[in-house]
Amino acid sequence: MKTLAFAAALAATSLPALAETRELPAVGDIETSRVISVVSSIPLAVDLAAYDLAEQAFAPEIVIDYTSLWGGEPATMTPADLMTAWRGIVPGFDATWHELSDVQATVTGDTATATAFVDGRHWIGDQLWRPVGNYNWDLQKIDGEWKVTRMEFAMTEEIGDRDVATQAMERAKALTP
Repeated sequence: MKTLAFAAALAATSLPALAETRELPAVGDIETSRVISVVSSIPLAVDLAAYDLAEQAFAPEIVIDYTSLWGGEPATMTPADLMTAWRGIVPGFDATWHELSDVQATVTGDTATATAFVDGRHWIGDQLWRPVGNYNWDLQKIDGEWKVTRMEFAMTEEIGDRDVATQAMERAKALTP
């Protein structure tokens, strides 16, 4: 009985303090929330093979920069071209999970930037390939909706065997009719 009374007293004194220290978003953060929702939807849609949903997040022309991962130069393409590229590798994995954290956005009028830490896990059987780093996005408000105009992956660490990606590309080719 003493434990229950102690717990009730602790809750009565702690909960008001927690409520006072909890920061709520400002009213002006609606657009920031929308930007974060758009960029956060992309890796989830790809992991779920919902490419049509992922495609909706992008402007009609986008700059994709995976140079820290694959080398080369950033590419300007359409969302359909990007989905074709992703379909050329992602379905070849047994599973993927792109875990985002610390997603942040800054909105200035009809433009925005967003960043996130990402840990991309890609499996074939028990083989794992994990490119880790940061996503950086630029967005533009187009017809009242936030659309990504530039997406960059800046790799900071690579864990596992990159050959898993090569195997996935070969497997994805075999799946294409």
